[in-house]
Amino acid sequence: MHAWPAGVPDASQAPLALPSLLIAVLIASSLLGCEFGGTASFPTASELPDERRRPDGVAIDPTSAPPQPANQADASDSVVTLRTPLGVGLALDIVAEFFKRIIAEDSEALSELLTRDALAIHTGSGGSGQPPSAGLWWEQRFRRLEYGKLAGEPVYRESELQIFRAEDVLATPQHPAIQPETLDDQDIVIRVPIMTARIAADRLLGDELVVWLRRDGPRFKIYRLLEDFQLQ
Repeated sequence: MHAWPAGVPDASQAPLALPSLLIAVLIASSLLGCEFGGTASFPTASELPDERRRPDGVAIDPTSAPPQPANQADASDSVVTLRTPLGVGLALDIVAEFFKRIIAEDSEALSELLTRDALAIHTGSGGSGQPPSAGLWWEQRFRRLEYGKLAGEPVYRESELQIFRAEDVLATPQHPAIQPETLDDQDIVIRVPIMTARIAADRLLGDELVVWLRRDGPRFKIYRLLEDFQLQ
């Protein structure tokens, strides 16, 4: 074995000095931290509040009401609610029910098919004069004539009905009483040729009846009745 010169440390012992010094410094720092910082304190289960913890509130935007339903809208409208158009079949059902109720001479049931402002327009007058309320007009007819005589008679044929949408009526107006400014875009006008207008000598109906229907919620109601008929 070779002896190291005097004053020169042994290489096998030199690396131990630095780790030992670092460990000593770390232990001293830990002890000093505990002495000056004190012991960390955490609440126990018995020290927690009894009230149930509520979750943090979340800010949300209030729900805005949807726009009112409309029959049509412009392309510039940002948010719209459109009504689904009613089918022609619903309009035909109202026409069929109308004739059933006049044959039954049921004024109250007939009024359920009419709008509040329904009018009976005499087409032979050329649109002059104030037309009567459709409900009152048929009450007068029930008092004067016997519409029960039409029971079992073919009053009209559905295959002969002429059906007009609002745009069709604007192109070919049926009567001066049907004005463009009073038409709604979902109105339907039905021309009904009458097969049985008379029973014996009694004239009960005109040769044709024009039924102007207007949407009322999920159904149609009769808005105008146009007929060439006068009580004698």
